[in-house]
Amino acid sequence: MSLSNVELGKWVEGHHRVSQEGKNGELVHVYAIAGPPVFGGDPGRWDFDIEFPIWGVTFILKGYVDLTTLEIDATFSVRIPIIGTFKLAEVKGNLKDGVSVSFGISGILSGKATFYVRDGWIWVDLSAEIFGTTYGPVSIKLIPLP
Repeated sequence: MSLSNVELGKWVEGHHRVSQEGKNGELVHVYAIAGPPVFGGDPGRWDFDIEFPIWGVTFILKGYVDLTTLEIDATFSVRIPIIGTFKLAEVKGNLKDGVSVSFGISGILSGKATFYVRDGWIWVDLSAEIFGTTYGPVSIKLIPLP
């Protein structure tokens, strides 16, 4: 099965947003799929798969949020062109308080990310050094919660 350009365009429209973030007004593209578990289970669970390319790499957050408690359980990864995808950290804790992780891949990148809820959206404050260049900090609005 293949998608027509119109079908693909409609899908992207519903799963992609662009915003200007950071002190330099970087354009950040956020791609996401989110919702309750497809085949039932906990109705208070909100699964997500979020990707946001920035600074020459693509950061990935994949997991779930308990909508009652705002507890997050997710994996934070990075995809580096040609090199591959690497797990950076486990993101576990309460988004009301903010969940911070430090990460690094020797000689390639290091940084810090803090995930939290503001105005009904999951946000990340992100700063990183990638191949010797320092980026951020930026605050990126990721996905809305229902």
